[in-house]
Amino acid sequence: MTPDEWYDSFHDRTLRYAGRVLSRDRPIVIELDAEYGARYDGQVAAIVAANLLSRMSPRVIFDFPSVSIVKPLPWAQASLSEFVLSAARAADPHGAFLCRQREEGDFVFHLGRRSPIAAVHGSGWGAFAGPGQSCIPDSNTNNPVGPALAVITAAARIFASNLAPLDLAVAFDGFTWSDGPPNVDAPLPTNVDLGQLWSIGAGSVGTAALYFLTLATRQFSSVVFDMDEVKVTNLDRSPIFTAEDAFENRLKAQAAETYLRNVGVQNVSFENKPLDLSVRWRDRQENIPDVVIGAANERNVRYLIEQSFPPLQIYATTGRNWNITGFRHIPLVDPCSCCVFPPGTPMAATICAEGSVRDPVTHEDVDAALPFLSFGAGLFTAAEILKAQMPHYPHSPNRIFFSASLNSAPHFTHAPMARRSNCVCASRSEPVHRRMIETTKYARLSLADASI
Repeated sequence: MTPDEWYDSFHDRTLRYAGRVLSRDRPIVIELDAEYGARYDGQVAAIVAANLLSRMSPRVIFDFPSVSIVKPLPWAQASLSEFVLSAARAADPHGAFLCRQREEGDFVFHLGRRSPIAAVHGSGWGAFAGPGQSCIPDSNTNNPVGPALAVITAAARIFASNLAPLDLAVAFDGFTWSDGPPNVDAPLPTNVDLGQLWSIGAGSVGTAALYFLTLATRQFSSVVFDMDEVKVTNLDRSPIFTAEDAFENRLKAQAAETYLRNVGVQNVSFENKPLDLSVRWRDRQENIPDVVIGAANERNVRYLIEQSFPPLQIYATTGRNWNITGFRHIPLVDPCSCCVFPPGTPMAATICAEGSVRDPVTHEDVDAALPFLSFGAGLFTAAEILKAQMPHYPHSPNRIFFSASLNSAPHFTHAPMARRSNCVCASRSEPVHRRMIETTKYARLSLADASI
């Protein structure tokens, strides 16, 4: 495969979605402020920016201070510069990635509180991107959400403008998914086991959710369900897939399992079957798992999940109009996923949810999304799972929209879901559902007895 053929495949879904990619001719320099780069939040921003931008452009330069990665990041003690350079080359072996300082003509993506051009800064739950000085206070908590959200927002803006300077300052609160800086600095609990997480689908959003979780903790167990193989067309949207995964035709679920084991998740397994053919799902016992990450749409999977009295479900989808939708389904409290994705109209729901586009040759719907949208959907999912460890959860409605906005400022919208008449959840047995989830880690969210 020649480099041109490689990039035709590598950027295929972005081209289908947006009709263009970032220019290969102009280098993007990720410039990391020394003070910010010595901290956990700054290193999260650097690692996420390097991962995301190197999947959007083959010419990314790293101008990082000479620091080692800090805990609780899974690569602690490794050189930050060497780590991001190696990861970028693993994702795109044809890319011109290197470490140097900025030069005239470079596009500068500055990570830190302030910059003469524009700053990308996140800490705790807060995210800022734009000209001037960040309004986000530095947090001493090990929270990846704000830094990652700042990077994803800035990446969306530079793609929309095709590498024009960030001329609009925006700030977000990742705790409540709201516009503006956060009102609280609520620390994430430390050393908490997240429980058993079953990921239904290991595509771009499913793997992004697992990736962002591991930036905070590796204390969870995981089962990953997916029957598909990694292809070159998957590499620009997943933060964990590598070129070797595609060349070796590895299963997506297997690649996810390998990543999780490599970063320190000890109890992890995968199934290379869709949910409707999975014996593990069919024979699922009471109170297993604790969370379902529903990152798949095909084969009527949501109806299959809802028929089985599921536990807490958290997931997000990408849409056609540069948007992300985050969902939370608390059993016995929230509308179920079939209220949103009726089983009688699976294609309509899939197109809306996944941002499919019509292939001009085969005339079939093809899953397509922009890299920052898939990263953002994964971040929403991971953030809500992390927040579920905290008192008084939930902190936002059960459905959230984020618009990356091609033609206007990015923003959040709260849009609570309503129950659908004649949905499968209307006829489910509440006593059976209570018994199926009563000793799961998050049963307190569903059941009135506070001792449960």
